[in-house]
Amino acid sequence: MRAVLALCFGLLGVRSGAAQDRWQLTLNSGKTVWDLRLVKLAGDTLVVRHDDSTFALPLTQFDELRLVKKATRHVTPEPGRYGGVLGGADDEVYRLTLYTLAERRDILQQILKDHPPEAGP
Repeated sequence: MRAVLALCFGLLGVRSGAAQDRWQLTLNSGKTVWDLRLVKLAGDTLVVRHDDSTFALPLTQFDELRLVKKATRHVTPEPGRYGGVLGGADDEVYRLTLYTLAERRDILQQILKDHPPEAGP
């Protein structure tokens, strides 16, 4: 019985770690970069991680930053949901197109304050 409980809790732990909130960026070119983790703001450059790689993106090279909230499936329908899953209504969207570089920097500083980067490599 203990072994079964340990296995169940172990699987739940793995599952919850795999379903963390992630960030996505929309570049000026229109390309979207998914599944990012914020690392830091270095001057006018946002440092992000994707898998095992680290990238430095100038703040002027992207138009939108979006925090994609992890989805939780529900059996019963709820407002803002389609088929029991989130439809993106809970995402935090930061549209940066019309902001100056200084304003973008301020916005990113606030984002990093509100959503501190995860500890890790």
